[in-house]
Amino acid sequence: MIKTAHIIVLLITLLMLSHCDECDDCDGLITEPTASFAFIDADSLLWVENNLELLTDSLLYTDSVSDQLSLISDYLEDSLTILTDSIGNGGLLEAEQNLITDQIVWVDSLIFINEEYDAYYTTEIDTLNIIKTALVSGNVLVDTVFNLFNNQYQVLEDIATRYEIPLNYNDPLSSLGFSIAGHLYFINLHHTNEWVIDVRGNARVSISQIDTVTSAHNFSNIIIQCENSSCKANEIVFTCYY
Repeated sequence: MIKTAHIIVLLITLLMLSHCDECDDCDGLITEPTASFAFIDADSLLWVENNLELLTDSLLYTDSVSDQLSLISDYLEDSLTILTDSIGNGGLLEAEQNLITDQIVWVDSLIFINEEYDAYYTTEIDTLNIIKTALVSGNVLVDTVFNLFNNQYQVLEDIATRYEIPLNYNDPLSSLGFSIAGHLYFINLHHTNEWVIDVRGNARVSISQIDTVTSAHNFSNIIIQCENSSCKANEIVFTCYY
């Protein structure tokens, strides 16, 4: 009799769960399980990294040229000082003095041009580093999230670095789609679903062992971060490169 009573209570609890669409309003029901998704534009990131490498090499080259021009300038200035002193002592070295003076002017112009290149490369590197930081953070706008399992969708309006996406707690398969910059990306996840009731009588769906279905996505790469080997909902993070 006691076992029958327990079964009836459990069935009533499950029926209450099945009729609750908004979990926050259901007494004794914990928020629906979700997974965090971050999205990174892999093509743009690769382009930025390649250009950063080229610009950094160019900046290193201008720095080395700057060092060489500084040495030449110092040498010419020292030579001009010696010639000026010699002329002051009666030496007939005006032609050599004029030549050195012209060379100093020419080297100074090269130093000026090199400094402009240096400033340009530095500015471009700083700009690309800002872009790279934004790309790596995953700060992109996902236009729409699709639940492909039940043909529901949600239109999003705010840019975020991470999106909390509900998982399918009625089935061990979650099929999700994401519209990003006019392109549709999809991913299928398999997981273990269990109904659990805690010591206070709160019931919830526990989802764990979350992983991608092999080859069932069209992202260029996916990195999964779990707090432990259980890979539970509300803890797992997917970083998707598109």
